[in-house]
Amino acid sequence: MAEQSQVSGMPRLQDVLRQSLAQQVPDMPAAPPAGTVVRPSVGSSPSAVGVTEQAGVLPASPQDIAGLRDAVSDDIVAADEKDPLANESARRERARSLVATRVSRWAVDQARQRAALTQAQVEMLCQAVYDALFHAGPLQKYLDDPDVENIVVLGDSVQVDYFNRPTVRVAPVAQNDDELIALINRLASNSGHRERRLSASSPMVSFRLPDGSRAEATTLTGDPFLGVRRHRVMASSLEQMQQWGTLSPALSAFLHALVLAKKNVLIAGDMGTGKTSLLRALAKKIPAEERVVTLESDRELYLDQFEDGAQFLAMESRESNGELVDGRPVGQITVADMFPHALRMLSTRVIVGEVRDREAIAMLQAMSAGGAGSMCTLHAAYPKLVLPRLVTLCPGMHRDDVHELVGTAVNFVVYLKQINQTRQGGRRHRFVSHVLEVQPGESGRPSLQEIFAPSGCDLRGIPQLAPSCIEELETLAGFDRRWLTVAQYGAWPAPLDLLRAKEDAA
Repeated sequence: MAEQSQVSGMPRLQDVLRQSLAQQVPDMPAAPPAGTVVRPSVGSSPSAVGVTEQAGVLPASPQDIAGLRDAVSDDIVAADEKDPLANESARRERARSLVATRVSRWAVDQARQRAALTQAQVEMLCQAVYDALFHAGPLQKYLDDPDVENIVVLGDSVQVDYFNRPTVRVAPVAQNDDELIALINRLASNSGHRERRLSASSPMVSFRLPDGSRAEATTLTGDPFLGVRRHRVMASSLEQMQQWGTLSPALSAFLHALVLAKKNVLIAGDMGTGKTSLLRALAKKIPAEERVVTLESDRELYLDQFEDGAQFLAMESRESNGELVDGRPVGQITVADMFPHALRMLSTRVIVGEVRDREAIAMLQAMSAGGAGSMCTLHAAYPKLVLPRLVTLCPGMHRDDVHELVGTAVNFVVYLKQINQTRQGGRRHRFVSHVLEVQPGESGRPSLQEIFAPSGCDLRGIPQLAPSCIEELETLAGFDRRWLTVAQYGAWPAPLDLLRAKEDAA
């Protein structure tokens, strides 16, 4: 056991929580020495940051940039045939040199007809051509902005959502629909999903960009649509989420205990509330000796890239090539298809990035059949809509059967909420508003008990009562119930800078 503890390198949760409580409340007895202790960070949410839109219009049309991109692409092919380079870094450097040469020639030709380009304009054009070759082209500057959350393109209308300021409309990223579709297909191809492209036979496509951003595109909207959801935060942790104002110290300690006690947790919320970030943070608290399979339709968690903690085996669904055999798309592998294999991969837990469809049945069955400690995310507009939403995702099952399955499979629902104050000069606030304990009900319908819920005008989750498994959390995870039963322990460390909006009655 001692050797196993050294491998995990993780302090006991009871030591962590005792030390944290000692910091929060002066009269709490100090924790005894226990080696390295990780203290939860406590702090208010960051203040809004003013950002000025960078000026600068490209001195070339999209057609000019596309022409330069194609010319440089031919130059790269010719150079690789003449002098192959095995090192990708060297190939990129040579590509930059070829871009600079082509842009310089183009600038000289343009200077004969109009004013010469400044050095800044030449550098801007070089970067635009390079981005068109290797990155996201005209979208790259928004992907490089750490404050950008979403990019929405509908034909020639382009809107950018920011974390800390209002949404703005920016210049078109393509001259016409054909160019926009070509851009989308090039991005999908560069992402490694070569089987995913917009066409007459496949008018919808999902893929991820090289930086991990999630993209969704379709031609069913009249004008072609492209929506990009950026992952502004990839290395989220429970401690960081306290600093951002997403969790209180009590919530962080409680959720940490749920992970160590191997409770099945469903993280719910509306779109863009931070469900994936919280799931990623909770997964990092899984002990290092465990093996976890993650199932996703499009990779967003990237837990297998983190060296510390548990071993993560990441599986991703696959689109078909558009052909049908016996009514089934050839080559298609869904999250539901991967579930039976995940349960036979010697894993201790299964994590589903997002439950969207029929995989909900497999997920619930895995949880109820002994998949202790499993986690997933689910879209739901309000906490009370979580159960009805699960019912709709289990077609073919009677409502009572779904309720019984949920009551035996899910232990806790963690609900996230977002308040957008960018129009008032603030930022987007994301926080946990509810933690609900799920238990089988006598009538067949699961009973929901509020463990954390809003209090008064504050929409954030405040401890309401101890869950039925409190003794289990204390025994298995070293949780201290005073986080939940003493008001000052469960309070948020700083007031939330919100308009005093009231929770919707629904």
